[in-house]
Amino acid sequence: MPISRSLNEPSSKKPVSVTEAWAAPIDPARSNKRTLLILYAIRVFHKKGVNGTGIAEVMELAGVGKGQFYHYFGSKEQFICEVVRFSMDYFLERIAPYTARLESMNEFDHWFQPYVEFAQLPDSLGCPVGTIASELSPSSPAVRATAALCLQRWVLTLGEGLSVLQQRAGASARFDPLDLAEELAANIQGALLMCRAMQTNRYILQLRQRTRERLTQLLQLPQN
Repeated sequence: MPISRSLNEPSSKKPVSVTEAWAAPIDPARSNKRTLLILYAIRVFHKKGVNGTGIAEVMELAGVGKGQFYHYFGSKEQFICEVVRFSMDYFLERIAPYTARLESMNEFDHWFQPYVEFAQLPDSLGCPVGTIASELSPSSPAVRATAALCLQRWVLTLGEGLSVLQQRAGASARFDPLDLAEELAANIQGALLMCRAMQTNRYILQLRQRTRERLTQLLQLPQN
């Protein structure tokens, strides 16, 4: 698999792994100050949570003063929304395309791999968008709305992959790709939450196995 640089301002569309994107060191020389604020916030929010992180900590990491921060972002809430959007944009543009097309069940483990890698990040951090959404949704309508739109984009991407699989299987595959994508997205988020709470990747691996078996059944393929 091609490996690109870490989660910095994209200058190419080469696919990267979750581990490379969310765990590799940030190179300040590759990004402007506004992007650096978002990049460091993604890492710190992901690890400590939004409520456990002061904006001053993010500004210090990025080498940005208070005045410059509020020049880029009108409020902390607006900043968090930008962090959520950037995280999902990066995932969909740089990671998901590598696994967007599910041509056959022989490719299933590869297609599902990004979610296994989220569970294998240090401290089992899980999905950065889901983590922020679950923490702030009740108290911040703007963040909730932003996270909802981002997660819906991800669901559509999952649906596209499942639709390709269905088309390749022909008339024997009787399922709604979007309905199945919504169910799978909810299950992935739940499994990643359990992985984070229990500090094990067992739950996402179990979900991968159950999803593989279910798709095999829906496609009416023989079990291995």
